Amino acid sequence: SGEVDWFGDGKLVYANFCAACHQAAGTGNPANGCPPVAGADWVLAEGPNRLIRLILHGAGGPIEVNGQTWNGVMPPWKDVLSDDQIAAVLTYIRADWGNKAAPVTPEKVAAIRAAEAGRTAAWTAAELLKLPDL
Repeated sequence: SGEVDWFGDGKLVYANFCAACHQAAGTGNPANGCPPVAGADWVLAEGPNRLIRLILHGAGGPIEVNGQTWNGVMPPWKDVLSDDQIAAVLTYIRADWGNKAAPVTPEKVAAIRAAEAGRTAAWTAAELLKLPDL
């Protein structure tokens, strides 16, 4: 009943699942190879498709964020987070810390989850950059 608070729900998901590596203020952590999400070019991309894939299946290997190379490992969250939770956390990180990118819908997450249902491996940055982001 009532409208979903995507930003508030996303902030909670971020605090519970993301902040340990990406830090509470989204600044990233060089010690564990986790790139920033605050002001990050990947987060601020016009479309969320690459981010959705990153969260669903994880990522590994070098990734360049804002011109700096990071080499951490992002775990897959597809079996942990629902489409609503992924949409909420992406909406949150795309709108906090001065970020100004469009919200993400659960329908968009569900569509990508379905399209990539057979994928078991983590993504590499090179693979993601070959895919359209809209």
